[in-house]
Amino acid sequence: MPIGVTLDRLRVELRAETGQSIQYTVHGVESQKTQDLILDRQQRELWDAYAWQHLRIYRDVPLSSGQADYSYPLDMPFDQISRINVAMSSSSAWQTLCYGINATDIPPAGAPRGTPRQWANKVTVNSGVTDPIGQITLLPVPNVEGMVMRLDGQAPCTTLDQSTSKCIIDSKAIVLFAAAEIMAVQKSEAAALKLTKAQNYLRKLLINSGADKRGNYNMGGAGSRSIDHLAVRPYANVPGIGYIS
Repeated sequence: MPIGVTLDRLRVELRAETGQSIQYTVHGVESQKTQDLILDRQQRELWDAYAWQHLRIYRDVPLSSGQADYSYPLDMPFDQISRINVAMSSSSAWQTLCYGINATDIPPAGAPRGTPRQWANKVTVNSGVTDPIGQITLLPVPNVEGMVMRLDGQAPCTTLDQSTSKCIIDSKAIVLFAAAEIMAVQKSEAAALKLTKAQNYLRKLLINSGADKRGNYNMGGAGSRSIDHLAVRPYANVPGIGYIS
């Protein structure tokens, strides 16, 4: 998997795939900026579409008795989390939390205390302005000290904005999809062939790397209580059986 390739090299590979001269002097500054934006967007779209096993990370957050709300780690915002687990202590087993807290889950007397079983993203609205960051809120509210919350998810997607910026997704996949897009805009007859080549390579890459497609969680109904709130299932995919841990 060719990851860690610099943007400067990606530019050269993209020019070669689109049949352009690989010499920078032949291209204008604006043309290069456009290509850079396309390469960066293609990486982000691939990052967003799949749960890449080589980018799996986790972050531990200590819980405090009586505290329900917790800030997201800087490198683990809401859209990067695949699941959250809680342990009663350093020697306890992990318990996976269900995603989703409905208004009726909280009694009129207030949120109960105990071992958390559910979590949700809590937004704050001040004077009609919504804070886009939000916080993790737990239910029940932790009732003892020493609990730990572990956030399991995907490492952030770095931006390809400097010549020395390095890709975190397979460089060949990025370049092939970028080339297919550029050739389609140019109405090249080879655009469809390039897209097929990109799709075939991505399919092989996903099989070899064990990556799985990321889906969107169900905003309502029983689906919102699934263990995996973003439908990311970081397990082995066994043909005929499904996903096993």
